[in-house]
Amino acid sequence: MSKLFVDEIVHQSSQGSGTITIGASGETITIPSGATLNLSNATQTGVGGTNTPAFHAYLSSTQSGTNSSFVKLNANTEVYDTDNCYDNSTNYRFTPNVAGKYYFYLNCEIAVDAYAMFSCGLLFYKNNSQYSFQQNAINSNVLLSTPQHHSQIIDMNGTTDYVEAYIWCQRHTGTVVNFNSNNKATYFGAYKIIE
Repeated sequence: MSKLFVDEIVHQSSQGSGTITIGASGETITIPSGATLNLSNATQTGVGGTNTPAFHAYLSSTQSGTNSSFVKLNANTEVYDTDNCYDNSTNYRFTPNVAGKYYFYLNCEIAVDAYAMFSCGLLFYKNNSQYSFQQNAINSNVLLSTPQHHSQIIDMNGTTDYVEAYIWCQRHTGTVVNFNSNNKATYFGAYKIIE
């Protein structure tokens, strides 16, 4: 095995531009133990992984709910949708086109028209079946609204699997339940976890 001792490698025809290839197809390039590969000032492509597909959408106007019922959240305004996998106008579901584990999050400000909050919860449905449910028993006659948050890691097949967000609220008395949109308080999102 021979060694090449140099301080800098540049392209032969135009310093600062061009392409330099190290190794050939099928070979392994090894960085020795204890060596540092410093890419802090470089433009990097194909290194590590990405957290996509990903999306984040919020509720643009107050959505009416139904007392003691599971109601799908219609998060209709996208902040971003990297791969066009979130339907923000019809089914309000995320169907990622890359298989893997995804971190899902859901936040909702649930409001009633009187001091009658009893219990509420947030849910993720996967392929039209309840996947996870976080319920908070508030049991309070003094709350008009409450922010709720739920998150979950869900494995997706990258083709047919989809996830939707649902909200549930139960009142002491009355029937009015709303999901508030003030200050983008109600939102739904997900991103792929780098594995």
